[in-house]
Amino acid sequence: MDALGTPKTASEIGEQVGASSALAEAILDVLAALDLVQVAGDTYVFSAGMSTYISMLGKTILRGDLRATQLLTEDFAERFRVGGASVVGWHYDPAILQAWGMRSVEQVVLWTDRLFRLLDGLTEALQTPQARFLDVGTGVGRLAIAMCRQFPNLQVVGLDPYRTAINLARQNVAEEGLSDRIDLRCMPVQELTDMKSFDLAWVPGMFLNPTSVAEGFHRIRDALRPGGWLIVGTVAAEGEGIQPAVLKLMSVLFSGGLLQSKEAAEILEQAGFDDVRMLPAAQGLPNRTIVGRRPVE
Repeated sequence: MDALGTPKTASEIGEQVGASSALAEAILDVLAALDLVQVAGDTYVFSAGMSTYISMLGKTILRGDLRATQLLTEDFAERFRVGGASVVGWHYDPAILQAWGMRSVEQVVLWTDRLFRLLDGLTEALQTPQARFLDVGTGVGRLAIAMCRQFPNLQVVGLDPYRTAINLARQNVAEEGLSDRIDLRCMPVQELTDMKSFDLAWVPGMFLNPTSVAEGFHRIRDALRPGGWLIVGTVAAEGEGIQPAVLKLMSVLFSGGLLQSKEAAEILEQAGFDDVRMLPAAQGLPNRTIVGRRPVE
């Protein structure tokens, strides 16, 4: 990625990345066929659409995405190699957890650039000294860390029932010097007892077992301050074709089931949320966002 920031020949790129000129050129031709790289004479450079990923944050997110995809694929194949393949939910080794965690940072970028402005009063609430955020399924804590960086006053509570993930999150949070702002709890959302405490809650529905969604949404509604918002993420698995099919497979692997966007919206309404909306999927992103608000008292 660094090599493709400015136009270079295949030989120059190969020398920079430690590959032969022939191998570098073959890889570059694949990237060019995918419209990721532009070719001008004998030089190669990132296409305009890849410019976002030249930044440090962009590279971090893309690296996490590529690494997570590789490791998850290897894990999936291993299940069949040893026999007895089954759905085990979100129980992976630290390398996969850390890679997936780096992908989650992109969520904060999208929220602050596009989503929060659509949710009445949310940005202002997150900037107050009393601002609090509930991160359900916090994993290794990367999203919680990114939210703290984005909003300097914010206090975060991160929930995750997977002990391995929470232990990694504690290490990551400590390394970032945020242990005093991020409270990590090894517990499922169904055991949450906080009342009127948070301005915003986030639930990645693709990791939540469908049987626990209704109880979880009720607990979150009680935990939100009046006027607080809940954001739910689901995979865009509606329709036919390769992408919906693969997303459905991922959802089954991660949670044991599939929470559809429409179903999530209906459960939100049943849990007492107002202003429930299913937002259109962002172009190029395989997820759907559903939002709901605890009524203002």
